[in-house]
Amino acid sequence: MKDGKGNILDNAGDAGKDYITWAHSNGYQVWPSVSNSSQIETTSEIMRDYKLRQVLINNIVSLVVRYDLDGINIDFEYMYEEDKDLFTRFIIELQPRLNEMGKVLSVDVTAPDGSAEWSMCYDRHTLGKVADYLVFMAYDQHGSSTEEEGTTAGCDWVEANLDKFVGTQEEIAPEKIILGMPFYTWVWEDEGGEPSAYYMSELDDLIPENASRTWDDQLKQYVVEYQSNGRIQKVWVEDERSIEAKLDLALEYKLAGAAYWAKDREINAIWDLISEKLNIE
Repeated sequence: MKDGKGNILDNAGDAGKDYITWAHSNGYQVWPSVSNSSQIETTSEIMRDYKLRQVLINNIVSLVVRYDLDGINIDFEYMYEEDKDLFTRFIIELQPRLNEMGKVLSVDVTAPDGSAEWSMCYDRHTLGKVADYLVFMAYDQHGSSTEEEGTTAGCDWVEANLDKFVGTQEEIAPEKIILGMPFYTWVWEDEGGEPSAYYMSELDDLIPENASRTWDDQLKQYVVEYQSNGRIQKVWVEDERSIEAKLDLALEYKLAGAAYWAKDREINAIWDLISEKLNIE
């Protein structure tokens, strides 16, 4: 979004058009993301004004038509808790416009319990009834906004939140849930240093071969410690084994599928694992 008036910054460009053509020719659907870029004031302005919501919806529909898209992913993060019902209203207003065109509506949401502007700003129960899919962004359990060091997405934490999604807390049908997984992790430095994010593909070059590695069977991750510039660095590694554990959860809970943040941050072997686990080509 831009300008706070329901306008959308279209960044597809020629590369995006070429990708859509390639995807359709290879039998893949394309659901581009419409993001609020965590612009909390702009988002609030639009959500609180019916006319601006309609401008945004009309612009989304126009893009669907222009690019012959198969669906849309709404990725609105960091919103005021008091705008929760208005965001739900926006999705309720958008859904029939896409439905009449035969297009898919997916909505990104965070873990059910957390801060007001990151977690409590979603009515997941209603969104789960209205949207075709909810994408559970199963990250960051720990990260730049948390005070204590820890994993980006421990398997036990992911499973505990899936129980909330499909259980009595949110009551969302599992076949409507897509499990989002991180292709990145945080590196923590001792003495209270700020953590730094690294792509999965960067970890082999970052972590020394002789670093201490310990498997945490609860988190389903390796925990690694090493020294750099005289300080201890600690990493909860995301790799094939940790992603496999999360894929197993998606299968166990009979979810709609899996999503990943983000392409080109992974290692190549991940796609063979995903293809095998989810039985897709």
